Amino acid sequence: MEWSLMANVNPGWLSCLVLLTPVYANSAQIEYQVPAGFSEAEQDKSMQFLATMGGKALPGAVSWSAKQNRLTFDEALYRENGISTEQIALLTKVLSEIPYAVCPNGCDYTIAGQMITLDKIKQSLTITDGNQRYIQPETMMGFIHNQSLDVRTASNEYRAVSAFGQGYLGLPAQSYGYLSWYYNDSKNFDTRTTDQGVSTWYLQKNFTSTYLRGGRQDSRDTAAGSISTSLNPSFDQFITWGSQDNLKRDNQSAGKLVLFATADGDYEFYRDGRLIRRVPAVIGRNEIDYNQLPGGFYGVEIRLVNRSGQVVSREEQQIANISYGGGSGWYLTFGNELNSQQNVLNAGANFQTNWFSASSALLKGTGSAWAMEHNITRPMQVADVEVTPTLGVMAGEKHTGGYASLSAGNPSLGYLNAAQYQNTAVSTFYPANNSTSLSYGRQFGPTRLGYNYNRYSRSERHQLQSTWNWRSNGIWAVISAGVQKGGYDNRSNNYGLYLNTTIMLDRNTGTFNAAYNNGKLHTGGSYMREFEDSHGTTYAGVDFSEIGRANAVGLNARRSGTRGDASMRLGVDDHITSGSFNYNGMLAASKDGVALGRTSPSGAAMLVTTPELGGMKYGFKVEGYPVANSSTYAVPLASYQDVTFARAQTVDADVDMNIRLPANVVRAHPGQVYPVQAEVEMNLLYNGFLVDTHGNPVSGTLQETGDTVYPNGLFSVASSMLLKEVTVNGKQGRYRCDLSQQKEKRYLCVAG
Repeated sequence: MEWSLMANVNPGWLSCLVLLTPVYANSAQIEYQVPAGFSEAEQDKSMQFLATMGGKALPGAVSWSAKQNRLTFDEALYRENGISTEQIALLTKVLSEIPYAVCPNGCDYTIAGQMITLDKIKQSLTITDGNQRYIQPETMMGFIHNQSLDVRTASNEYRAVSAFGQGYLGLPAQSYGYLSWYYNDSKNFDTRTTDQGVSTWYLQKNFTSTYLRGGRQDSRDTAAGSISTSLNPSFDQFITWGSQDNLKRDNQSAGKLVLFATADGDYEFYRDGRLIRRVPAVIGRNEIDYNQLPGGFYGVEIRLVNRSGQVVSREEQQIANISYGGGSGWYLTFGNELNSQQNVLNAGANFQTNWFSASSALLKGTGSAWAMEHNITRPMQVADVEVTPTLGVMAGEKHTGGYASLSAGNPSLGYLNAAQYQNTAVSTFYPANNSTSLSYGRQFGPTRLGYNYNRYSRSERHQLQSTWNWRSNGIWAVISAGVQKGGYDNRSNNYGLYLNTTIMLDRNTGTFNAAYNNGKLHTGGSYMREFEDSHGTTYAGVDFSEIGRANAVGLNARRSGTRGDASMRLGVDDHITSGSFNYNGMLAASKDGVALGRTSPSGAAMLVTTPELGGMKYGFKVEGYPVANSSTYAVPLASYQDVTFARAQTVDADVDMNIRLPANVVRAHPGQVYPVQAEVEMNLLYNGFLVDTHGNPVSGTLQETGDTVYPNGLFSVASSMLLKEVTVNGKQGRYRCDLSQQKEKRYLCVAG
């Protein structure tokens, strides 16, 4: 039986036809034909793939050949560039067996022991030895630094400056250095506090399947979701040997923290006396993702500080930002514990099977101090409910403790999350406290109801909330209302009510917030307008608040652009003038250049250079981050990931662009800066009428393109470059026409 399918048939239908003929699979033959109007030569060149084999880029593109009905490559070119005869033979065999025509957008195969990933969207082909689990990429000198600066000032002698940075120094031989620093300075009337230092630094060497790391480690710098046990000590000096799997975690946050604010300002998070985060706060409900906080199990003091520097409220919370069941791997660390300066041995391992995930950790110090922890997580399906229980046991020289958590639910029944940590202060190495948390939420049509309960040390808090979404004629409204008992102070009748309303229309956003606490009504709101251009997005707006007889109003602006994120505010709060400025960004440098960009948590980045196209201004997004024309930009990369072709997205609906970004990144390594030369083709369409200074039509032939201008002045030109001016040669003579300006689709031409 022989199938003859035209290339313009939908690939999804083609896949269905193949799946619907299993009886005749052995005798079926698929013929990939060239669409009418195209030659085989044109079809051969229409799809080319940037290919890597064993982690190294192949010297030429792999192309689809309709004539040979298979993927092909230039064998002579490969031999000239050092590809061995054995590799060429293997590549020939693999390419001949890839079922290219029945793979709509991309497929994964295993052929001749090789793992094949074919991506037609990104035009990439990756070939990896199935037995080679780890790939050692080539690394070179590079430097990436993430920086954050926050400045606050007010006319009542309040000053606050906080800054922190993370530096990654890329080195040859799969090595890199890391350094984290911080600076906090605050002055309020006659009180001043300053805290600064280098909190973490280390050097790391990656091997085929293991790594070696040594230096200083502060657990307050641990990334969210990067650890799978609550035992996470700090070391003044340490050396670690571990598996590569231990580094490749999906660093997702473990939940969200809902806080109730009675004033606009900022939440300041203090851990062991050090300011670790500052997060904006609005009157009413504030939801903070754990991704914004360090990983681990620890207590924090949360201060609500208004724009004049006054501490409005304080509360303590226990943060359990742990990724239970986070993959596999192991590590062994020996060093000096940061606080006690004891010699400590720390070992840990993660296991993952088809049935469960488990993690273990051990701490042993000099003398009698020790701690141990084991946990197990078992995701499962009970009827149509997804259930994930976790059970942990802890022990130390003081006593035994443990914890248990449960996540369960589905869209129809709602979602429940509960956790209990009991007697967790098992050792001098681990001064933790008991905590209880419970949350439940369910969707009822456009309304979502939720309940949160938290108990930690001597504080207890209940939250009941409702969120309602409404859409109509382009308007989107989100209304949240709730009540909270506890969390403000230690009074028994401690409660508060809140209402938050957000209304969005096109690029306009308005908010109104209200809170009632301690016999006072607190109200506030804002209006913001969004402006998007080829270099990023600008937000400008005004905000206000009223607390009793105290009023506040301010102007604010925020810019999310190609060089980072910046925001500022100027306002008057109860006759006190205040101002603030914040910047977050990245600096990437290598022998290929220096550029600024958005923050890179992984410490890896691409250095994207965009071409100049006749002076035209344009922009697009690379992996979700904006870049613009005629310059070089730093674009963040995920750590230890492969990127053959970077993903591009246009932002200007009026311009048609063909963008190729051959990145050829293999296992994006911390500290590495990968140069990428963007290939951009513009498809611009100019059309309308050409007229002289008296309004009479100009006709003839365009000298630059050869296109015809009709007697009534009508013309249409497709160009890959910006055309500021064209020349018309006709019976009326020679005219120069300005295409940079138009009025009602009419372009002015002058003789000469």
